[in-house]
Amino acid sequence: MKALRAQRVLMGLILLAGLLLYRSGHEWGEYIIWFVALMSIFSAIINFCPSEWFFRKIFKE
Repeated sequence: MKALRAQRVLMGLILLAGLLLYRSGHEWGEYIIWFVALMSIFSAIINFCPSEWFFRKIFKE
């Protein structure tokens, strides 16, 4: 598995966890959803995301 794919899978799982928490009545699940959304926008604008950097170091790419 490549680093970028692993990072996207992790972001998807975090988003899913946030959605499940929010739907089950935990209001702080919304903060997780906003965090993932804003990090995705941040990554698209400046072409850098800390989790991408971290996964590239782990996978040595």
